[in-house]
Amino acid sequence: MDARPLVTDAEFSLSEATTDAEREAHAARQRWRLPVPKYLVDVYTWAYVAPYVRRIFDHQWVPAVILWFQDQALMRRALDEITPGDRVYMPASVYGTFCVDMAKKTAPGPVTISDISTIQLYSLRKKRRAFGLKNLFVRRANAADPIKGPYDVAISFLLLHEVPEDYKAAIVNGLLDQVDEGGKAVFVDYHKMKWWQPLWPVMAFVAWTLEPFTFSLWKNEIADYASPDRRAKFTWTKSTSFGGLYQHVVAVRKQP
Repeated sequence: MDARPLVTDAEFSLSEATTDAEREAHAARQRWRLPVPKYLVDVYTWAYVAPYVRRIFDHQWVPAVILWFQDQALMRRALDEITPGDRVYMPASVYGTFCVDMAKKTAPGPVTISDISTIQLYSLRKKRRAFGLKNLFVRRANAADPIKGPYDVAISFLLLHEVPEDYKAAIVNGLLDQVDEGGKAVFVDYHKMKWWQPLWPVMAFVAWTLEPFTFSLWKNEIADYASPDRRAKFTWTKSTSFGGLYQHVVAVRKQP
C-alpha cells in the first residue's frame, strides 16, 4: 500500500509560497517525490524495500534475535535520554516496538520520525493508529536531509552502520544542526568488538555479506563524522556494551 498523503495534481512552485505553512507544504510534497537512494536498493532491498519485508521483519522478536537479545537494553539506554515533553526526532524508523515506546515516553511532547521507504512509513502510520499516538508525526525524508527542528533530542538508532560514508557524515552533521541549545544528539550503533568477544567471526561474516557499511564504524569514531566546527559545539560522551559490540554516544550542545 502506498503511504503517501493525498495531494492535488496541481503544481505549486516555491516561488508562489507566501507563508511559512505554504513553504513547508511545498517542501513536504517535494520530499514525497524523492527517490529511494541507490545504495538502499542495491544493499537493503531485502530489509527495507521489497513489499514483503514489513510482514516478516516488523515484529519485536526480529530485532531481538538480530541484536543477540540486547534490543531491550539498547532501547532503554536511548529512551533514558528522553524526558516527557521533549521535542524528539529520529531520521529512520525502526522495526518492532521502539517507535511506539519512544512516543509514549515523550508524550505529550512531539515525536517526528522520518524515513525514505514508503513501506516503513506505512508500518509507522499503522502503529500510530493502533496505539492512538497523537504526538507521533510521520514524514518522508532522506536521512541525510533531516526534517528541520529545533529538537531537544535527536536519535540515530542503529542507522549509521546501514549507510555509506558520505551519508554517515551528512546524518551526523544534520542531526547536530537540528539540536536546540542544551539538547542532545544520541547515536546507538555497532562498534568494534573486544578481542575476546566470541561473536567476532559471526558479526564479521554478517557485515561482509549483508551490511558492508558496518566496517567503518569498527575503526572510526562517530564524533569524527561531525565537522570540526560542529563537533566543538557539543560535549561528547561514549560508552560500549556487550563486549564492545554496541556503542552509545551522546552529544550535548553546549550553552552559549
